[in-house]
Amino acid sequence: MNNHEQYVLSPARRLTDAEQQLVWKKPASHTVSEAEQRISAEVKRNWNRAEMKITNILLEGDAGSGKTQLAKALSANFRLPYTKVTCFADMDKSDIIGAILPVISSDRLERLEHADQIALKTLYESDSFHSATEILVNVLGMTHEDATIKMKQLLKLAEETTENEPVEYRFYPSEIVRAYKNGYLLEIQEPNVIRDAAVLMALNSALEPDGSINLPTEIVHRHSDFITVITANRSYAGARPLNEALRDRIQHAEKMDLPTKEIMMERAMSKTGYEDEKVLAVLADIIITLDKATRANAIKGVAGMRSYLYWTDAVAGGASAKESLYHKVIYKITTDSEEIKLLEEALKNHGLLAALEEASVDEKKKRNRDEEVEIKSSGSIDDTAFDKDDQAEKNGIILKMSADSDEGSTFSPDDTAKMESSDSAGNGPPTYHQTNPEPISEEAKQKERDFRKKLNQTAREIVSDSIHQKVKLIVHRPEYDLENQEDYVRLSKGLMPVVREIAKGTLPLLEHETSSEFARNHYYGSKFQADSVAYRDYRYFSKKRPPTDSPSLAVGIRVDESASMSAFGRLEAAKRAVIAVYEYCQMCDIPILIYGDTADVSKLEQMSIFAYTDFDKPDAQDRFRLMKISARSNNRDGMALRIMAERLTVLPHQTKLLISISDGQPRAMDDYTGSLAANDIKQTIDRYERRGITFLAAAIGQDKKVISDIYGNERFLDITDLQEFPARLVRVIARYL
Repeated sequence: MNNHEQYVLSPARRLTDAEQQLVWKKPASHTVSEAEQRISAEVKRNWNRAEMKITNILLEGDAGSGKTQLAKALSANFRLPYTKVTCFADMDKSDIIGAILPVISSDRLERLEHADQIALKTLYESDSFHSATEILVNVLGMTHEDATIKMKQLLKLAEETTENEPVEYRFYPSEIVRAYKNGYLLEIQEPNVIRDAAVLMALNSALEPDGSINLPTEIVHRHSDFITVITANRSYAGARPLNEALRDRIQHAEKMDLPTKEIMMERAMSKTGYEDEKVLAVLADIIITLDKATRANAIKGVAGMRSYLYWTDAVAGGASAKESLYHKVIYKITTDSEEIKLLEEALKNHGLLAALEEASVDEKKKRNRDEEVEIKSSGSIDDTAFDKDDQAEKNGIILKMSADSDEGSTFSPDDTAKMESSDSAGNGPPTYHQTNPEPISEEAKQKERDFRKKLNQTAREIVSDSIHQKVKLIVHRPEYDLENQEDYVRLSKGLMPVVREIAKGTLPLLEHETSSEFARNHYYGSKFQADSVAYRDYRYFSKKRPPTDSPSLAVGIRVDESASMSAFGRLEAAKRAVIAVYEYCQMCDIPILIYGDTADVSKLEQMSIFAYTDFDKPDAQDRFRLMKISARSNNRDGMALRIMAERLTVLPHQTKLLISISDGQPRAMDDYTGSLAANDIKQTIDRYERRGITFLAAAIGQDKKVISDIYGNERFLDITDLQEFPARLVRVIARYL
């Protein structure tokens, strides 16, 4: 008998195979905490005591304190299927109980094409839209990409077919109802972010010990095995005090703080395999000290167990403990210079910086003894052999590197860029030339034309229901030449070492990244989003991302190509920034969308979009297209942001970041300026933030105050020093992983 079987609540209950798969399996690295033992014992002791039965549990604490891990552990102990819902600000009642969706009637279905009939019948016969792509792949023999497109077509077809005619409907219960009805352990994450009081009332009602939920199809009574574990972060942006009525229904609560130093070390050794207790102790002391310092100085960030584990893993992988402290811990807490100084001072006062330095030296000596052979490789584009003359240093980007960073990094731009270097005699810089350049085939040219046509059609469809619908738009796919390749080499010269260093600190995180979060705004999925129906874009569902989906970040960079960008070195700073972001995303396998835009080129081209990189057609040569970024005419920001945001919403990634690089406020012909332009941008941000897009504005010009007012302080990056811009932007993106 396993040591946790003593806590099984209903030994006589027989779970189905599907339910058995939902019961969490404790990994070998799992360490039982005092809280786990305490909750398990209390719930088991009171399980058959009627009014004293514990079914609603609250775990409240900082991110990384192990709330979700504990909820899953309770699933294993109680032998109950585990599931969860993640709350969001605009949650409505349909997210609590479920929603009704239209279905094509049988006789209407017979009028459709045979392939569409087969696909729709198969979907309707399934329990839900869960794994719909797999169904279409198996039934129609298509690829996953084609299945996604087909799903969009089928949902659109359903609306067109049922228009102005009798409609059949099907009810899709929520995840909450499924757990409530079948007796699962349900984790409700962050209910304190919900704005609508009516939604909280519905949730409160569902948590009543002998409650029931009225559905359109039936009345569902609470299963006797149903347990709710509410997990909530403290003092986070967007969070409110937990609803008093909700708190009143809690029968057991835990304050989740950092575990003891000994338990932290034990968990780190178990999860990472790293066993140097001296280093582990120093890292743990630093995390504990930073946790206290953030609270004492009212810094919003958190130094938690999650940071400790990833920092330990980075050190175990050979990273410098001192350098990775910033990428794994401090920059996750804050990037504000003054706040960082406060944290550094706290560590210094406790002698921990010196202890970390000593531990790093000892660890480095140990690695040097263990490593008899060191293998190094260099990429196709490296700056280590370039001349470092005074003028180049003066004009180049000044970036700080750690003393022990590898300048000959194993990370490099894609070798398929068809560029090679040949070292010149003496100490001169290497020269770059094309290797065996081949003329582009007619077939390749036609594919490029087709892709450009597709981009134009998509962009025009996106703005067809906006104030930009009558604006004459052209999407360009810039071509590059040898001069652009040379410009790329020149501008990337001082960037690559730092980009590689940041990527080197990021990759260990990506290697261990898993996710079971709900990814929103899909054409299909296991959870219906009623709040998305108003958009009429058919992305009404959310689905759980499998652990293989890594990394969970997609990035879009919008570059303002207005005429004013030519002043004060802004254009070159923007080019360097997009080079740094592009190469970082290539190293970390992050989808990247880089578009430039300008307005009022001519009466027939009132809006110009320049698609430099696109995740639908990644090309190693895109890095050279970036050199076509130019200062041109006016800027119609809202239109560009809308097009890019819509493109990002189709991606399954958990975090979708859209950054606008601009030096001035929006201004274009036909009075697109002032409050009209500002309101358009604000409405675009509001619309797409509710669909999962995170916006940031990097202001590099004279209109910083106006840009800050439009985007809001929480989305505003004040780029005062253009020389630090590329490195800062890459570090900002790295924090979202």
